[in-house]
Amino acid sequence: MPPKKGDPEQTVCEKILVEASRIYDARDGEEDSKDLKSYAEFLSRQDAFYKHIPKDLMERAINLRPPRDRITCLLIGNHSAGKSSFTNWYVGEKIQNESVAIETAGITIVRRGRSRTTWKGPQTMSAFPHLENMTKIDGVVDFLTTEFSTSVEKNFPLVEFIDTPGLTDGTLKYPFDVDQVIYELAEHATMIMVFLDPIGKALVSRCMNVVERLAFKHAAKMSYYLTKFDTAGDEVDRTNVVSQIVQELQGRMRATHALKLHTMFLPERATEEVNRVLPNKINELCQNIQREIDSRVQDVLDNLSKDCQALSAIVDEKVKRNKNCVNHNRYASVWYAVLSFLFIVTLSVLAYWALLNYGDTDVGGFCSSVPEPAAQRLPDGELVQEVSEGKARASLYCSLLRLGGGIPAGIALLLVAVGTAVLWFQKTKKVEQLSGAEKQKLEDIQKHINGTIIKQHKLLKKKLTEDVLEDKLA
Repeated sequence: MPPKKGDPEQTVCEKILVEASRIYDARDGEEDSKDLKSYAEFLSRQDAFYKHIPKDLMERAINLRPPRDRITCLLIGNHSAGKSSFTNWYVGEKIQNESVAIETAGITIVRRGRSRTTWKGPQTMSAFPHLENMTKIDGVVDFLTTEFSTSVEKNFPLVEFIDTPGLTDGTLKYPFDVDQVIYELAEHATMIMVFLDPIGKALVSRCMNVVERLAFKHAAKMSYYLTKFDTAGDEVDRTNVVSQIVQELQGRMRATHALKLHTMFLPERATEEVNRVLPNKINELCQNIQREIDSRVQDVLDNLSKDCQALSAIVDEKVKRNKNCVNHNRYASVWYAVLSFLFIVTLSVLAYWALLNYGDTDVGGFCSSVPEPAAQRLPDGELVQEVSEGKARASLYCSLLRLGGGIPAGIALLLVAVGTAVLWFQKTKKVEQLSGAEKQKLEDIQKHINGTIIKQHKLLKKKLTEDVLEDKLA
């Protein structure tokens, strides 16, 4: 989607993420959209070929989701750890209230929009379906908001912050299960930033318990920051605070490498001397966000290629199996005609056999006696012709049907009839095949993926390469 007049020009990474997202979900409101999401839904339907598609391909189609056009940074920590202050600093605008009092009592999503707008819980849930599981947690929707800002500071257009309530011990009661909400949000977060303050509140048990549980499942996403480091006292106090928090975290984590606790503070709120003397990792945090954005862009392009290959392979498999089904049904039609004719002939002969042997009726005339004429001369010399009963016809067909009282022929005919019936049920059974509309749909999907989406993917990769190398011949 091109930016509106007056909007700042999008960065290359932003363009790639937006265009890739539209390849997955065109968002045109049409039922039969030409995007990977619609294709995956069509190809993963439980049709005649569903069970024959390789499991890994079908699972990829079922689980295919449009990539998000920005990374998600989940901010957690103890009360007054500076989560809202950092968000405001990064955005370059006062979005969240900042105070020693507990200002953030709900969940606030901060992201870029075309205007300064606030959404309440129901609209937020409707716009972001990946958060639908949060509706199962009582009370959270009433305390969920989304704040949109027009800021283009730093990498904000590609970042979404989720500010959570400060975790405290004591008698404070939250209007919803904060711990469970944090665990659910962590499933969708790209980065989980743990903010801890140096004023003695960092080691509250509730905060440490949440961090411990998150680290068990999401350790690779997590990073730890000791905020407001400029207020931690003298060098001895700062060293003691860092040592205590690191020791507590290491005692709770199953880390395979040394745990890093980064110290940071807002440079605008510190004196020039403090900025010069104290180590401040806030710019390193911004660089980490930039690296995550770069990684997200590469992952999106890589997954786009893999998803196209998977859907194309499913189409090929369904077309191949449908072709086999069509051939099978053609042979079934031929068998139907041949075996039906044979079965009717066999039943006719069997009926004739029964009439011939047990009804004393020769409807076909194969075994009828042929009258033989005889001539005699009367005494007066006149020649008279008499007709007398002749001998039965010497027919092989008649002999076989009457041989041994007709029993062998009857058994043979019954066996032929039964065998024909068995073959009829086996050979004439047709299998389900695709309709003409479904075959056309598969052809359209294959053509669009291989002809259009693959080209778009190559162009997006070329954009990324040229942007990084600054070489139009890259």
